[in-house]
Amino acid sequence: MGVKDSGQNTHIFITIGEIMLRLTPPNHEKIRMASSFEASYGGSEANIALALANLGIDSTFFTVVP
Repeated sequence: MGVKDSGQNTHIFITIGEIMLRLTPPNHEKIRMASSFEASYGGSEANIALALANLGIDSTFFTVVP
């Protein structure tokens, strides 16, 4: 991965970690009674990469799935 020299300080951030997946039944149902789940993704490393990208900073999230 290369960085073009435009005379400005260009930073590239790579966050390394695991992503979290939270499965929640809709309407606060019990898990055993639910027929579907709402998925939410997160984790501090993923959140930082997303926040930097929203600020216009080149960022990447790196993880490994076993």
